Amino acid sequence: MNEQQLESTNEISLLDLIKILRSNMLLIIIATLLFGLIAGAYAYFIADPQYKSNAYVMVQVQVESGTNDSFDLVNAQRLMATAADLISMPIVLEKVVTDLNLSISAAQLESNLTVSSSTTSYFINVSYLAGDPADSKAIVNEVIDEAIAFANANVAILENNIIRTSTAKDGVYDSPNKVLYVVIGIILGGIVGVGIAFVKELFNNTFRTKDQLEQAFGIQVLGVIPEFEVKETRV
Repeated sequence: MNEQQLESTNEISLLDLIKILRSNMLLIIIATLLFGLIAGAYAYFIADPQYKSNAYVMVQVQVESGTNDSFDLVNAQRLMATAADLISMPIVLEKVVTDLNLSISAAQLESNLTVSSSTTSYFINVSYLAGDPADSKAIVNEVIDEAIAFANANVAILENNIIRTSTAKDGVYDSPNKVLYVVIGIILGGIVGVGIAFVKELFNNTFRTKDQLEQAFGIQVLGVIPEFEVKETRV
């Protein structure tokens, strides 16, 4: 008998796969629950909660020859990107760190700061992610105040053109997503459990059918004891 024939007899059918999963169901369930519990414990008890606060500023350019209600919308839109870049400039953030006496650097502050704008509006959203709701509020308000002050004193094209339109409030819970952590843990646990079950089967060198025995050893199997369940009887 050649090696190719032996390999063909050792192929696992769909029915065999189902049997493998059924026989290792307890292992799969334990792995699923274990990973789910670990993920849940991390999300609920270990991971540091993060709170986000935000406020808006508006870029507006008043027409010099017009009334107080006349604005140059085209130039205001052109200044949007410049204003957004100025808000997150190191010189502005370093002043924020100093004024609030923060224990982080300007670079660390910038990593949690988000300044976003769009081409369809004249508003810039400034948000900050911190471990304390009050800290996120204070930092957003201070960043906006320092950016406006710096623009008015040092950037002629932005002087009096950045207007605060809202004030930040205490940050609201943002992350981690606890439910998502648990779901991912459960899915990962199920995958690991199934993987372990198939690895166990991979190292299982027993014969599953009489055909495998006959072709492997060149003998004839005279009889096979079928699988059966013994039911207990009550006297």
